[in-house]
Amino acid sequence: MSGPKARKWRLLRPSALSRRDFLRLTAGGGAASLTGLLTACGDSDSGDTVGGPVSQASFRHGVASGDPLQDRVIIWTRLSQTNGNSATVEWRMARDAAFSDIVARGSATTGMERDFTVKVDVDGLQPDTTYYYQFMAAGDASPVGRTKTLPIGTVARARFAMVSCASLPHGFFNAYRRIAERPDLDFVLHLGDYIYEYPGVNPEGEHDYADAAAIAAGRQYSADNQLEIVQLGDYRKRFANYRLDADLQELHRQYAFINIWDDHELSNDAWTDGAENHQPETEGDWLTRNTAARQAYFEWLPIRPAGPGDTLDIERSFRLGDLAELMMLDTRLVGRDQQPEGTEIPGVTSIYMDEGDIAAEERQMLGAAQEARLISQLQSSTAQWKLIGQQVVFAQWKLVGLPNAANLLNPGGQGGEFINVDQWDAYPRARERIWNAIRGGQPAPNVAIDNVVILTGDVHASWAHDITEDPNNLLAYNPLSGEGSMGVEFVCPSITSPAEFPDTPVTVPAFLTQNPHIKFGDIQNKGYVLIDITAERCQSEWYYVDDHLTPGDGETLAEVYATINGGNHAVVSNPSTPRDNPPALAPA
Repeated sequence: MSGPKARKWRLLRPSALSRRDFLRLTAGGGAASLTGLLTACGDSDSGDTVGGPVSQASFRHGVASGDPLQDRVIIWTRLSQTNGNSATVEWRMARDAAFSDIVARGSATTGMERDFTVKVDVDGLQPDTTYYYQFMAAGDASPVGRTKTLPIGTVARARFAMVSCASLPHGFFNAYRRIAERPDLDFVLHLGDYIYEYPGVNPEGEHDYADAAAIAAGRQYSADNQLEIVQLGDYRKRFANYRLDADLQELHRQYAFINIWDDHELSNDAWTDGAENHQPETEGDWLTRNTAARQAYFEWLPIRPAGPGDTLDIERSFRLGDLAELMMLDTRLVGRDQQPEGTEIPGVTSIYMDEGDIAAEERQMLGAAQEARLISQLQSSTAQWKLIGQQVVFAQWKLVGLPNAANLLNPGGQGGEFINVDQWDAYPRARERIWNAIRGGQPAPNVAIDNVVILTGDVHASWAHDITEDPNNLLAYNPLSGEGSMGVEFVCPSITSPAEFPDTPVTVPAFLTQNPHIKFGDIQNKGYVLIDITAERCQSEWYYVDDHLTPGDGETLAEVYATINGGNHAVVSNPSTPRDNPPALAPA
């Protein structure tokens, strides 16, 4: 491979539209409300240097949209140059990129208390409709953004991209750009680790969580944001670093995002009352830190809060007509107990069994309230496909695969030895309660639920899993026919973040022999997943970029797996075809 190349940035320049023309053209109707955020002081403009030149206009961090519903969507921007502690931003939305058919317009006030970010919840929109939007302030016009509302009623097809885990000092966001070039998606599902809290360098000046080749190619945090982020101002600057990336800006500009956080938006291996990467003696109170992280997250992402000032509740759902319902969970902060220790195998992993404290009935992943809501929603959903968007791997990962009955220390538990303390394996009774509901056991109404698809990020690798309680027991699950499976799980690769699974020539083949419910695994490649849904099947298509350490435009379709309507297990499938005549991308 040749050495790293200089980054070729494509700037998203604001239009030359004058303030007077903007006001004249925004004479349309519409309504909207400014989304409220927590109040705090601070400014992240000093974080505005990432790997290349940036525009000096008012909207250097671009535009974005998110949390689409049938009649509304959030639009977002940030003022990157201001005079004073507050400012007014005007906005407009139209059915066309030329803004000849304006459907809504208004203004919003922002200030230091929300880091000069702007979030407007534009309502009164039509379902399943593409819109274009733009902001204006201080004589500058933002780039034009494109967004889309969700469908209602009978829906023949849904199609969206699924991504996670983008570490800026580990490479270029080529995968984001490849998605942005597709014109026919409904939205982008981001399953977390949108930013990373780790330092670019440690106090001794050495690179910590970073790739030397990426750093050499200019993928660095700003000079005043190199250390681990802990305070509100630190998190804001880190978001500012990320949002100057041209590829991420372009993806936000073309598509609405549905986001959830994972751990690195806060701190590695976070749980309700702490995190593996949080040391109270040097980094202060955990609640103070995660409150600051959550505030910055809600400021910088187009996510709709559950209520005024609420930066904790990210559990929500999205309905795609009668075809699919997407249920978004928080497996990090709301109710999760601390991860167990496990027994270290030097240089490989840690292992543990379903026994002792891990096997306790009261051990929680979601918390009792969120768990009950998920079960109720699964049981009551009238959508054909029940999609669960969440952070950590749901299926079993065993270093030693044994039937459940072989677990002599805990006969009611799950057999074998498990390898990842930060996934559902370490919360076995909580997972069993979800299994029981899908199977039609307790709680009432005791009806089996078909077509459950779990969508997962976090592990920087690609996987397709059948979901079954006892994968190593041929009497309970047949890995050839899929009999005994109750659903599937599709796991997306990282955008750039390095592999965490032990990487040797025999790793994946050996692992699959112990885990027959895993149909596909890849621990090396970076990219994204395309989810394509029809009445007949829900399928996952893994696309890998050719390289992530240099800018590039190559990608390869690697694998396609589907679950057939009523089949509830993963099978090899054929690639989907793009939609005919999709709406035009937002113009550069």
